[in-house]
Amino acid sequence: MAEGDNRSTNLLAAETASLEEQLQGWGEVMLMADKVLRWERAWFPPAIMGVVSLVFLTIYYLDPSVLSGVSCFVMFLCLADYLVPILAPRIFGSNKWTTEQQQRFHEICSNLVKTRRRAVGWWKRLFTLKEEKPKMVLFWFCLI
Repeated sequence: MAEGDNRSTNLLAAETASLEEQLQGWGEVMLMADKVLRWERAWFPPAIMGVVSLVFLTIYYLDPSVLSGVSCFVMFLCLADYLVPILAPRIFGSNKWTTEQQQRFHEICSNLVKTRRRAVGWWKRLFTLKEEKPKMVLFWFCLI
């Protein structure tokens, strides 16, 4: 039992290290987003509400079709994926991270890996249930 736990812990650490390496360019942005989502300052909730309202008002005003909306969303994602690693060090400063920042970035990446594992586990369980008891899955989807 201990060997399985040790292997799982090592696998989790390896996945976390891999994700940290992949998201290194997004580190400063992730730390700032973490602060905003944790509401560390009193003005963060109204700012979030204002940004979300602005986005929805823009969508309402432009009234794009579904295809245009999806394509613009994907375009902005691609543009952000290209520009954020280039611009983040210039905006936030290219100084070295403190130990506290590095630890928080590690915790964020670890939580993302754990969330991805849970989602994959739920997905696999859903398909296992679908194969074993298809009427039960149909019942639950009808309730939703």
